[in-house]
Amino acid sequence: MPARTAEDTRSQSGRRDAAPARREPAPREAISGRVVATGAGQTAMAGWDDVDKIASAAGGDFYLKVSENRTVIKILSDGPFDVYASHWIDEIEDGSKSIRCWATSDCPLCGIGDKAKRFSACFDVVSLEDPDNPTMKVWEAGIKMARQLKDIATDSKRGPLDRPDLYFTIRKETKKKSVEYTLERVKERDLEEEYNVPPLTEPELEEFVSSRHEYGTHVKEPLDQEAMDEVVNLLMDDA
Repeated sequence: MPARTAEDTRSQSGRRDAAPARREPAPREAISGRVVATGAGQTAMAGWDDVDKIASAAGGDFYLKVSENRTVIKILSDGPFDVYASHWIDEIEDGSKSIRCWATSDCPLCGIGDKAKRFSACFDVVSLEDPDNPTMKVWEAGIKMARQLKDIATDSKRGPLDRPDLYFTIRKETKKKSVEYTLERVKERDLEEEYNVPPLTEPELEEFVSSRHEYGTHVKEPLDQEAMDEVVNLLMDDA
């Protein structure tokens, strides 16, 4: 792929002002990012059925970072490989304040009235933010975005999400007290003209697909009983 020039920058809308002359892309390295696969365990939940189920009860280089600029992505499967809700514990001083809910009736944190408020549906995606270096990321979508993706996935005319000729752009807009995300479908044939991004080659896509997470893999491992009891005691001591 030819080197970028000053004229070859995005406009404020996120689109290119003009498409450059098309050339055969140079070989690109497919960079994959994965979590270590784990056993399913009692809290494993994934798939579209769990989006509404967990939502009603309810970021590292490894994750897709959504910015104010449009980023082109390719989703690698037709549904999330992990879906979970998490508790946010401000009292934790060292380590992550986010604790994966057990999503069972005996979750210790739910048992003391601490509601799991954050929802995550996790997708493997290829980020084409740097078109010369497509990189596999994990995208943690919130409930609104997950439901939008579900609508697309279950629509015979728009889905599935991993349709070979289907890409997306994602960006965020920060307002006074909230952040809104905008997702748009992009057909493969329009990528270069509208975003100056060459589509993934068949070998690239096959390599990324072969590296995607297995259904039920945990992005965030649940704490065991002893660790959960420590968090509960921390909250009770500060009450």
